[in-house]
Amino acid sequence: MNIALVQTFEITDPQQKQFHRIVLLKSGVAVGLFSQNDTCHLQWFGNDGKSITPVPFITDEIFASPALFHFDHYVGIYSSKNDYVVLFDEQDKANPVKIPIENKLPAIRFPGFLKTLTNYKYAGNTDDHIIPVLFTQAGLLPVYIADLQIDMNKGVATWLNLLYWNNKTPISPDAESFAKPEKHFALLHALRKQNTSYTWGIGNRDSGYLKPGMEFSELAITGETGMIKETLFSLGRLYKEAKKGGKECIFSSSGEYAILTPVYKSDDWKNKQKLFDLSKKELIDIDFPKSLSGHRIIDHQNDSFLLADNYINLVFARTTGIIICQVEK
Repeated sequence: MNIALVQTFEITDPQQKQFHRIVLLKSGVAVGLFSQNDTCHLQWFGNDGKSITPVPFITDEIFASPALFHFDHYVGIYSSKNDYVVLFDEQDKANPVKIPIENKLPAIRFPGFLKTLTNYKYAGNTDDHIIPVLFTQAGLLPVYIADLQIDMNKGVATWLNLLYWNNKTPISPDAESFAKPEKHFALLHALRKQNTSYTWGIGNRDSGYLKPGMEFSELAITGETGMIKETLFSLGRLYKEAKKGGKECIFSSSGEYAILTPVYKSDDWKNKQKLFDLSKKELIDIDFPKSLSGHRIIDHQNDSFLLADNYINLVFARTTGIIICQVEK
């Protein structure tokens, strides 16, 4: 697959902004959540130029960044420090609304104390009004997924479940707490598409993040409790004697692709991204224009790809611009 440049957006004052996530909406507008001086803002990139909207009701902390998600024509922000979400209508950005969450997620039960879950900066993608939200346990990587249903007619949101990788026993969202899993695995991203849940999991975090010795790294369809129903793509075990390897994964907003990115430059993909087509269940090679060789694909929607520079290990490191590309006919 060859992609060609269509449109470029420069980010002004990149040293002063820490972007947490940038996505591509159905309308073709890109929107990013960034923090500046402990305050959150949304920056919109579209045909009418660039605009910035402050995010009310939500605060930002270094190790507790809010999560950005979107569905229909809404862009939402969630922080586990609050019992509500803030929604922006794309057609009425200046008047965000606060939607209360009517129930609380269970806490993790440790000996002698309970620990509440902390949201990960990347929420999952969805094709309806139920958003998979990722949560951490103690480290920086997410371990749990909870589906948040937003009812715009009633003006409330509800947690439907709480899952972790290959869990065979349901966790009641109404319980006060649940026992910490004996062995837990990181979940880099999630997708809800046509009532099916997709996750990308990496195994045995004790051996390090995507390093040799890891038990697995795979894309799977998961069931109602988090149990693996079908493995779609697997890197297999990364043996200790092998080179450093592993792939990071985010699902596209379109729900068509899993975007796979090598963690290390010296791996078997020679530092090139690939797409996994979820419908055809096959890998797709991508050829960038030489001028974009330092960029990474970060999203896809309506035959357009969103690229960013200075995007390393799922982190925007003083990103100076984003680019819209399309497949060459």
